[in-house]
Amino acid sequence: MGKFLAVWICAVFLILPLTGCSTLNHNIGSGAPEGTEVASDRQWYILWGLIPLNNVDGAQLAQSKGLTNNYTIQSQVSFLDCIINFFTDIVSVTGQTVRVLANSNGSAAPAAAAAPAAGSASLLATANQAAANKDFNGALQDYQAAANADPNSAQAYQGMGICYYYLGQKSEALTAFQKALSLDPNNTQLANFVKTMQ
Repeated sequence: MGKFLAVWICAVFLILPLTGCSTLNHNIGSGAPEGTEVASDRQWYILWGLIPLNNVDGAQLAQSKGLTNNYTIQSQVSFLDCIINFFTDIVSVTGQTVRVLANSNGSAAPAAAAAPAAGSASLLATANQAAANKDFNGALQDYQAAANADPNSAQAYQGMGICYYYLGQKSEALTAFQKALSLDPNNTQLANFVKTMQ
C-alpha cells in the first residue's frame, strides 16, 4: 500500500503542473497566429502569479523587430514553463513565455503586399491610427486619399473595406475588399473573410 501511495503522490506532483499549460493569443491587426516566432521573453511572477517581477510588453517586443500591425502576441505557459514552475513554485515564483509571431517572412505586412508610395505612406499611418481609435469616418477619408495617391495600394483598399464594414456599408466594403484582393491575391486572410461576406 505504501508503494502505491508513493507512486500516486509522485504522479500527482509530476502531472499536476502540466494541467496549468495554456496558450493565449492576442491578434494585432489581422494577426499571425500560425506565423513564426520573431521575438520572445519570459515573464516572471511571485506569490504564484499575483505580482509580476518583470514587465514583458509584447507590443514593445514587436516594435523592436519593426512590426507595427498584423502580428500575434502569444502568452504561453508551455510544457517547459510547467516544468520550471514545478520547481520554482516552492518559493512561490512562476513564469510564462511571451512570444511575438509574424508572417513567415518576418514582416508585418502580407508577403505580397505592395510597398506604399511615399505620398501614401503617411496617409496610411494616419488612417491606421484613426481606425485603431475607431474613428472609421476619419480613417475612411485618409484611406481614400491614400488610394488616390497610390492606386496600387492594397493596404489602402483593405483599410477602406474595413471602415465600410464597421460603418455598416457591406456592399461598399465588399467592393473595396475585392479591389484589395485584385492587387494582393496572396492575402489569404482577407480572401477567407470575403468568402464569409458573400
